[in-house]
Amino acid sequence: MARHKKIAILTNMMEFNPGYSLTGIIKDQARMLVKYGHEVHLFVNEQYHGEEFSEDVILHKKIPFTHLTDYRTRNELSTEHKQIINTTAVVLQKELVDFDIAFTHDFIFTGWFLPYGMGLQQASTKLPNVRWLHWIHSVPSIMSDWWLIKEYGPKHKIVFPNSTERLRVAEQYRGEIADIRIIPHIKDLRTFWDFHEDTCKFLDLHPNLMQSQVVQIYPASSDRLHAKNVDKVIQVFANIKKLGVTCCLVIANQWATGKQPKQNIEEFKEIARKNGLICTGNPNDEFIFTSEWCAEYENGIPTRILRELMLLQNLFVFPTREESFGLVGPEAALSSACLLVLNKSLAMMTEVHGNNGLYFDFGSFHHQWRCNDEVKYYHDLAFIILGRLRENEAIVSNVHHRLRHNWDYLYHTYYGPIMQESELW
Repeated sequence: MARHKKIAILTNMMEFNPGYSLTGIIKDQARMLVKYGHEVHLFVNEQYHGEEFSEDVILHKKIPFTHLTDYRTRNELSTEHKQIINTTAVVLQKELVDFDIAFTHDFIFTGWFLPYGMGLQQASTKLPNVRWLHWIHSVPSIMSDWWLIKEYGPKHKIVFPNSTERLRVAEQYRGEIADIRIIPHIKDLRTFWDFHEDTCKFLDLHPNLMQSQVVQIYPASSDRLHAKNVDKVIQVFANIKKLGVTCCLVIANQWATGKQPKQNIEEFKEIARKNGLICTGNPNDEFIFTSEWCAEYENGIPTRILRELMLLQNLFVFPTREESFGLVGPEAALSSACLLVLNKSLAMMTEVHGNNGLYFDFGSFHHQWRCNDEVKYYHDLAFIILGRLRENEAIVSNVHHRLRHNWDYLYHTYYGPIMQESELW
C-alpha cells in the first residue's frame, strides 16, 4: 500500500468566499486527502482573515502579502514584486523542507500571481524531495513569457481538468504532453449538499451507495416490511445485478410507533443472499438495513440523513401492497433524478403519481395478482427498467456525475496514481 504523504496546498487566499469556484475545489481536495490518510497543510496569505479549518487540515498564514498587479510580461515586474519573489522563495524553502508534494492553484498561470510563481520556481531548486503539481483553472490562450514548464524542472507537472485541451496546454507552456496531467475537478454530493457528518460516515461504511450504477433507498416501517413487498424490490435488484449492472439497495427501516412487533430482517437478508445480492455486513454489501448501522439509529435514521441518502438514488421500486397515499413515492420523486416503478395492482397509485413512471403488477390488498413464471417476470422487468434508465438523459447525467466526480473515484483513478508515480520523477 502506498505510504501516506505530507501535502501542501498553496493558495493566496485572503478568505474562502463561497461564491468563488476555487473555494470549493480547494476544500474538496483537502477533505479528500485527509480522508485517505494524508497529512494536509493549507497555505494562505499571511493576512488571511477567513474561516478556520477543522483540526484535520493544518492552516498556515505564510504566503507574503502584496498588492497584486496583472502582469503581461516578466519584464514589467516592479521592484517591490521582485522582492516578493525572494521572500516567497525563502518562506517556501523553510516551510516545505520535509514535504512530499505541493499542490498550487494558478501560481504559474496568471499575471496576478507571477511573483509567487517565480518565487516557488526559485525555492524548488533547494527542495529536492518535493514534487509539484500546478493546477491551472482556465484554458491558456494568449501565450505568456513565463509559461515555460521546462524551466521549472522534471519534478513539476501542470494539472488541467480536461483532456480535450491537453495538447493546447502543453503547447502554450512550451512543454510536452507528459508535462500535463489530467485530473477532473471534484463535485461530490457530500460537500455540494453539505451532508451531515453521520451521512458521510454511513457512505464511508457502505461505499457501494456512491459507486453503484443503480441505487435505491426504500423507507419502510420495521413492522410493515411484508406489506411494503420488500422481497419484490430485492427480486428486481437481484435481476439488475444478473444483467451485469452494479447496484445497491438500502432499506431505511424505522419503528415509529413501537406498537407492532418488528419483522425479522434476517428473513429478507436471506432472500437477498439466495438471489445473489451481497449481504454480509461488509463494505461491499449490496443490500443494507439502516437499523443495523448503529444503536443510535436502530429505530430509524433522522429525516435529514434520509433525504441526503435519497439524493443518491436513480431508481425507486414501490411495489407496496396497501397505501392510502404513500408519502415515500413523492418524496423519492422530489429527491433526485429517479425512475419510479409503481404497483399497477394498487388502484390509488395512478391518482397520486399520474401516468409518470413504469407500472407493473405486484399484487395488492384488493387485487390478488398471480405470476406463472416469477423468474422470467423479474428478469424481463429488470431489462425494461434498465432500458428506461438509459433513455432518460436527466437520470443518465445524474448518475454519470455521481460516479465520475465523487472524491473516492477521483482519488483512486487520478490523485493516488499520480502522487505515487511522482516518486519516480
